[in-house]
Amino acid sequence: MLEEKDRLTDSLVMEKYIADGYNTAAIEASNPQLKEAFINVLRDEYLIQHEIFNEMNNRGWYQAKTANINDINQNLNKWGQELQRVQTTAYQRTGAQPGNYQAVFPKYGFQSGTGAPQNPLT
Repeated sequence: MLEEKDRLTDSLVMEKYIADGYNTAAIEASNPQLKEAFINVLRDEYLIQHEIFNEMNNRGWYQAKTANINDINQNLNKWGQELQRVQTTAYQRTGAQPGNYQAVFPKYGFQSGTGAPQNPLT
């Protein structure tokens, strides 16, 4: 018989797998109502996953590593540069003119010490 820790670990892994499937379905759905349905189910899956994670974390069975704000900002910059590189390549290949990158993709950051995302546009 599985111990409770093993059951929760298995549940957490399955929730991640299920969320991945619904995420792909939401991205690929062409019907707006179907897309919205997948997004709603995905939101529910995220909440379930979060509850399982919190239970495991509270019991000391799944300790998330605290991210360093400098590492977060470094990764945000790295992937922002990669996005710009990919967009530039796409524009060059298609002949399309790039739009206002900042207007389309606002820069997101994290407020130091809280782990909370902040959007400078709100």
